[in-house]
Amino acid sequence: MLVAVLVIRPAGKLRYRTILLTPTATGKDFVTIEQPEALVCAVLRREAPAWPWPGDAAAIARFLEAGRRHGVVPLLHVEFRSGRDFSTWPAEVLETCHRVTMAQTVWELAHQAEIDRVLQALSDAGARPLVLKGGALAHSHYPDAMLRTRGDTDLLIPLHQREAAYRSLEELGYALRPGSAGTLISYQSAWTRTDRRGAFHRLDVHWRINNSQMLARKLGYDELAARAVSLPGIGPHALALAPVDALLLACIHRAGHVNAPFVAPDAAHPEENRLIWLYDIHLLATGMSAEELDAFAARAAAKQLRGICLEGLLRARERFATPLSPAVLEALAAPGPVELSARYLSGGKIRQMVGDFLALEGWADRLQWLREIAFPSAVHMRRKYPGAAVSWLPVLYVRRGLRAVWRLITARGAPRGH
Repeated sequence: MLVAVLVIRPAGKLRYRTILLTPTATGKDFVTIEQPEALVCAVLRREAPAWPWPGDAAAIARFLEAGRRHGVVPLLHVEFRSGRDFSTWPAEVLETCHRVTMAQTVWELAHQAEIDRVLQALSDAGARPLVLKGGALAHSHYPDAMLRTRGDTDLLIPLHQREAAYRSLEELGYALRPGSAGTLISYQSAWTRTDRRGAFHRLDVHWRINNSQMLARKLGYDELAARAVSLPGIGPHALALAPVDALLLACIHRAGHVNAPFVAPDAAHPEENRLIWLYDIHLLATGMSAEELDAFAARAAAKQLRGICLEGLLRARERFATPLSPAVLEALAAPGPVELSARYLSGGKIRQMVGDFLALEGWADRLQWLREIAFPSAVHMRRKYPGAAVSWLPVLYVRRGLRAVWRLITARGAPRGH
């Protein structure tokens, strides 16, 4: 691990930035963590660093933007209130983190009651959803649920329960948001509702764990449900993944964003290393027993996910000094056949699409997948372009195709966010 402090003189003023360079699991390139992300990580590691940019208003804005984009503002607020010395820090940073955390707390109280209501209704309809990712970890691994920021709650159901679940959500006042239509290009649907107090709730209902064909079948509903654990922090009908499965899914979710950007309110960010996702991995790994970690490594090998899981653990350790068993790291790094899933860590969008194409079972599914990508349903196109006239539909398909080709061309020369 190499830490380099660069001193530069833009416009005659002395400034510096800190970068952290570490080799990736493949050993082929390096990760660069620049300020202010490095400063955010230092706070979350409980190092209480001094504020490095006194009198620089732009630095304050950059730090707060990084905290919001990475979803860790409430975690920062807790550290600022821990009693450690942050006397050199600007009041604007501390006050903004406090306001954001209070707003998150209000939303969390409303959302927890809403999810309990949803799970009750789905149970009455015969569905047995599993709460995934941040929505579950907020109640199982964070000291307080409001510390795990999230824009939605992810639920996993079996395909045969989908229609019953949809009817229940409609009866509760949820509306289905426009999305990709098709049986192979998307395995989830988004539902939204604003309650009478003005709180906005979004549910992502999945029937596979990921939209990527390479990753979608790695963990199925039946096996996850067989090992599921109760989640009393939400309510009596809440079920979450067992810790080993939750850590596998956290690593898969991160890998799925290598070529699919995280969409924040301001823009799309190519952030497989979004800090809140790595903090999930950090908490899951540190909360597991030695036996559970051994089971995690064994299951990762059986699912051909060793590369993805090793990469996730190493990135968490770089940011948060996650203590990791050498035996587990050795098991994940052991020589073996090349895993197709590891291409998500070394390839671009084109390679991902080729991998998804080959991961489909049979040429009938592959041709249907290509058809759904190239020619989404008219309903989807109308939702995407609500102002277009009926006669414009062929033009919209052409426009969509040209934009896709342009994105692929420009992506080949774009730097990766590794």
